[in-house]
Amino acid sequence: MLRMLRRALRPARLRIPARRFAARIAELPPTAREALGTDVTTGEAIAYNRVRVATATAVALYRSGYALPMTDCDLDDAVLALDFPYSVPSAETRASIRAALSVLDADCTITVTR
Repeated sequence: MLRMLRRALRPARLRIPARRFAARIAELPPTAREALGTDVTTGEAIAYNRVRVATATAVALYRSGYALPMTDCDLDDAVLALDFPYSVPSAETRASIRAALSVLDADCTITVTR
């Protein structure tokens, strides 16, 4: 019953105060081909590209004050809200976001300036 109430009260989208890429403020790191070269395997490229989106999403969430636990829907909304080119949320991306958020939250030397 409590879970149903939480779902009913959950906002439809996350609010992440990030600027779009057109503003040239937040950009993703280079793609796998640019960073690792042309002889990178398909598996390496997929893993690299997935983690770069996840890390950028985790940093944006952390800066916006979000913390774990977060639902799959919330993480999907975050990836889509940041409008990364060609990014589709997946289970692996969500796991990477959660891992990066855990690291950011656990490291007491990280401070957020707004």
